[in-house]
Amino acid sequence: MEALGISPNLLLTQILNFIILFILLRLLLYKPILSMLDSRKQKIQESLEYAERVKRDAAEQQKEFDRKLEEARHAAQAAAASAAQVGEKEREVILAQAREEARQMIEQAKGQIEYERKQMMSDLREQVVRLSLLAAQRVVSQSLDDSAHRQLVSEFLAQTDELGKQN
Repeated sequence: MEALGISPNLLLTQILNFIILFILLRLLLYKPILSMLDSRKQKIQESLEYAERVKRDAAEQQKEFDRKLEEARHAAQAAAASAAQVGEKEREVILAQAREEARQMIEQAKGQIEYERKQMMSDLREQVVRLSLLAAQRVVSQSLDDSAHRQLVSEFLAQTDELGKQN
């Protein structure tokens, strides 16, 4: 090998240096970067799953509201149908009572639905704000002070209110 201009001692030293450099780079750079990327990917996936759960919960609650409203309508219709079978004079009295009860039940159901809708929207806004702040902090890579957080949240809620009014 010396005839080719290659020194076996120098070649062995260079191979050993390359192996040591490779091991150091693998331990100090490659593995920590991969673990950091995996951690970030997992956090993003968890955030997406949480947002999907919130969306599913909101849809389930809307279905429950619709079902309750339909039950209230059925109850009002049943009361009106039974009142129609009574005599003419009693029919007028019972029909008037049934209409009043149906109106009250519908108003109560509407009030309950509106209250629950507002509560759900409030909870959803709060969760969206948390997710938005988390996403914003990750994107900006800096932490905002409390007053800046509040201002950002207020602007976000105002924009979502405007979008909700347009729809």
